[in-house]
Amino acid sequence: MPWSFRQLLAPLSALLLLMSACSDDPECGNGVVESGEQCDDGNTADGDSCPANCQSAPVTDGGSAVCGNGHVEGTERCDDGNRTPGDGCENDCTFTPETERDSGVTTDAGSDAGVGTDAGTTTDAGSETDAGSVTDAGSETDAGSSTDAGSVTDAGTGTGETDAGSVTDAGTGEPDAGSTTDAGSGNTDAGSSTDAGSGTTDGGSGEPDAGPGDTDAGSSTDAGTDAGTDVDAGPGDTDAGSNTDAGTDAGSDIDAGPGDTDAGSSTDAGTDAGSDIDAGPGDTDGGTDAGTDTDAGTGTTDAGTDAGTGTTDAGTDAGTSIDAGTTQVALADFGPTGNFARSGFSGPTFPDALRVTLKEAAPTDVWVEIASSSRAVTVEGGNLVRVPAGATSAVVIVSADLAADPGVTKAVLTVTNGTDSLQATVRVLAVNQPASLSLLTPEAAVVAGGAKHTFTVSLDVPPAVDTDVLLSVQPATLGSVPTRVTVAANTLSAKFDFTAADSAGQGQVVATLGSQSAASTVQVTGSGANHVVISELAARGPGTGTAADNDEFVELYNPTASTVDISGWKIQYRSASGAAYNTGFALPAGSSIAPRGYFLVGSGSYAPAGGAAKDANWGTTLTLGAGGGHIRIGTSTLGTTVDDPATVDKLGYGTAIGAEGSAITTTPATTGSYERKANANSTAASMETGSDALKGNGQDTDNNAADFVLRTTRQPQNKASAKEP
Repeated sequence: MPWSFRQLLAPLSALLLLMSACSDDPECGNGVVESGEQCDDGNTADGDSCPANCQSAPVTDGGSAVCGNGHVEGTERCDDGNRTPGDGCENDCTFTPETERDSGVTTDAGSDAGVGTDAGTTTDAGSETDAGSVTDAGSETDAGSSTDAGSVTDAGTGTGETDAGSVTDAGTGEPDAGSTTDAGSGNTDAGSSTDAGSGTTDGGSGEPDAGPGDTDAGSSTDAGTDAGTDVDAGPGDTDAGSNTDAGTDAGSDIDAGPGDTDAGSSTDAGTDAGSDIDAGPGDTDGGTDAGTDTDAGTGTTDAGTDAGTGTTDAGTDAGTSIDAGTTQVALADFGPTGNFARSGFSGPTFPDALRVTLKEAAPTDVWVEIASSSRAVTVEGGNLVRVPAGATSAVVIVSADLAADPGVTKAVLTVTNGTDSLQATVRVLAVNQPASLSLLTPEAAVVAGGAKHTFTVSLDVPPAVDTDVLLSVQPATLGSVPTRVTVAANTLSAKFDFTAADSAGQGQVVATLGSQSAASTVQVTGSGANHVVISELAARGPGTGTAADNDEFVELYNPTASTVDISGWKIQYRSASGAAYNTGFALPAGSSIAPRGYFLVGSGSYAPAGGAAKDANWGTTLTLGAGGGHIRIGTSTLGTTVDDPATVDKLGYGTAIGAEGSAITTTPATTGSYERKANANSTAASMETGSDALKGNGQDTDNNAADFVLRTTRQPQNKASAKEP
């Protein structure tokens, strides 16, 4: 070759090399996806993610899925071309949970999820004139007309192409409706045996379906009656939807139905309104079953009125333990008020625990809010108190701190439950606040001889430690008490018993704390008389003759601490062996006996020789037997039978057969009388001139023989006489 030709050959080779590099023909296997290539993995080997011709292999519904390759394959729900979690499509090609949506709304698989001509409602996934909705698998009028299987908002790219999609939708930009990432598997049509149809023209050529063939996506066995599977909107040769489409096919796990003939699944609420995170647990219901543990109801007959999808749904069906819509229970009480809390301490109030009480048992745990008027008192638990399920009340635990609100000694707590609210006051004590003696109750008491009576000593505030209060009786012969009583820490009071002596008398019970003291008046009435009694009886006079024999009287005594009105009361006589009492003598109006006072009733011939004058005169109504008989007193209703319940007191003497207990059988001298004892140890001598002479006549054991003595000298007393004791 001449040298000059070789000089031309070198520039020509360079030019050819440059032209080759700038050529539009793709080079398969160079790792760069060039025009005309669908993939390029850097080699020309078959069997890997990209075939040797750099054209994506058709993906069938039963093919092996490769997550992250940008193609929705096999059982994948999504494939965004990466395996980054949290970006809407997880690294296992399932949707990020919070991005899943319920397809059971009015624009989804709807209430008609799979009839012969529709996979949804008339505006949804496949009526005769539509295989989708505005935001679904087609355009407003058709997802598969003769000119296009997609629109701006759905399966197309919005660029005016004449096919059903792009790389990420229903097509690859080629003149048909299917690619490896769509509902079809072929490059030249909208469906093959493994896609949404078998036609070869495009993604849909007629109104009644999305393709012209018998096994196309819009036939009676496709989006109409078969609402989808996990991967697509249809499980096999006769389906036309994808995993994100509720149009042609109304359901998959993220759409409206898990099976061939159902439009609802675990995340749907269209025709089947319920699953664990929706309104019901069933796969084929939704209108009648509403709830599980995470919804507002557990029944099987609800979902129509409570389609609860969350934990804050109260609906018509009020819920379970994690439902915010439980039935409100009204407040019944918040108290007791006026209790105490000690600064620096936490716990229940004292001496009584503050409680919040409901009107009925809580159906589930009920939380009530309690607010305080002062920072000196706060409620533990963030101002919330729980009434457990089945309970009617709960103790309120408080913390006290005087330093948090100086100068404040009490706080008003307000409990609120819905529209109900109640208040209670809590007083705040210093750590070592001293207690003072406040009361000794009762302030006065009448105690029968030998009996006991309970007294209560109270402090002004609960002491921080156990505190002793000293006790005494004045005079000591009146009775006995313990030497001290202890008021326990954080309480206000303590009780003790006074035991009366047998002898009647009057005095005080005294309580002492430091320099403070409190006293109660006590009257001891002997052995228990607590009503008006017959205290002395003269059955015959001191002289001789008829007039002297009728010189008789009945003396009454009031051992109680209160005045007794005896107007209209009756005094009756019965002979020693008589069967009944006479009608008796009625005391005049205005008759009464003062506490520990006397009242004297005498015959018409009663003539005291320097003694007490009678307060009432029975004239000749009563004639007493000297050797024996019965005398009784009773209220105005007293009849004549021997056992009349209106009887207040009676005395059987001498040969009487109907005394209280036993009659006092001996009779006194002419100038003597029968007298009731002051106490069990009284004698005739002590009653006349001895230690019991001025102690009243309160002994009453309902045994005349034990309660009376014979006086040798009678001593009648009337209203004007000194009170005893």
